[in-house]
Amino acid sequence: MSALVAGLAALGGLCLLGAAWEGWAAARDRRRLARQGSFVQLGETLVHAALQGRRRSIDQPVVVMDGGLTNGSLAWPAVVRALGPDWLVVTFDRAGHLWSTPAEGPRDVEANLADQRALLAALHLAPPWLLVAHSYSGHIARLHAARHPGDVAGLVLVETIPAPLAASVVESGFARSLWWKLPAARLGLWRLWRLRQGLSPLPASVAPETMAAAWTRLSQSHQDLSATRAELASFATDTRAVEAMPPPPQPCIVLASTHGAVAVPKGLTEAEAHARALAAQRDLAASLPRGALRVTAGSDHEIPWQQPELVAEAIREVAAAAAQGPAHG
Repeated sequence: MSALVAGLAALGGLCLLGAAWEGWAAARDRRRLARQGSFVQLGETLVHAALQGRRRSIDQPVVVMDGGLTNGSLAWPAVVRALGPDWLVVTFDRAGHLWSTPAEGPRDVEANLADQRALLAALHLAPPWLLVAHSYSGHIARLHAARHPGDVAGLVLVETIPAPLAASVVESGFARSLWWKLPAARLGLWRLWRLRQGLSPLPASVAPETMAAAWTRLSQSHQDLSATRAELASFATDTRAVEAMPPPPQPCIVLASTHGAVAVPKGLTEAEAHARALAAQRDLAASLPRGALRVTAGSDHEIPWQQPELVAEAIREVAAAAAQGPAHG
């Protein structure tokens, strides 16, 4: 009996040690990698946000960039550089991701929209805003534009996930793996396994050349995986609700890839999944009153990393269309 108690005590001690190491290592990585922005207090949450460039006139829209399920502000450095300094750009990490601290309660589309608007108010950035969304965050941008058309000048939806594709993401191998990755990450075991697999060295700062390396080191902490699971919990329901709303009236460009399926559902080949994803993007663009589709074969789902010039071009095109005012006829 005493041996059992001693064994359980030793196991408990190892668990505590692993949890302490995970917390320390994750905080160390976030601290050592020089972030691009600063923290904004939203209630109990510290949101990491970066302002870059300049606004040439009060009529020029502020470009607000929201990342995917795990990449946050790390989706955008190459796009910001391609866009140039004559645009005021905001990039940020949603609550719990990368440098931002976690938030209490559900992390559904309503919570994320409220945070986005609160962040822009705290930064004293008056509309108009041009919303650029990658992957997961597309439904947040669409809800924002539909609910506040006077504030949003236009949208660029980069490989976002319409409702017909949401279920495949929620049921993907990555999403299912969270049931064991989260407890493993809590105890430091996931970090240890990934280190043994050979992670990229931690870069000193965020730049277009270091986006992917920074992401691999920061996005798989227990904090980030918890935020990801919280957002996935309501993703399918949220996308259906946004799809059922009247479509946003602003000019919008939908950027899609010919091989951009973010998940391959069971029973489909990769080619079939890519074709299904592209068809969903075509339908999304067709459903928007001022929507236009741009298709590329030059990248996969990660267009902001692989073809940043294409995203920058779409931003300029949407801004020009917004400057012409509402469409008539």
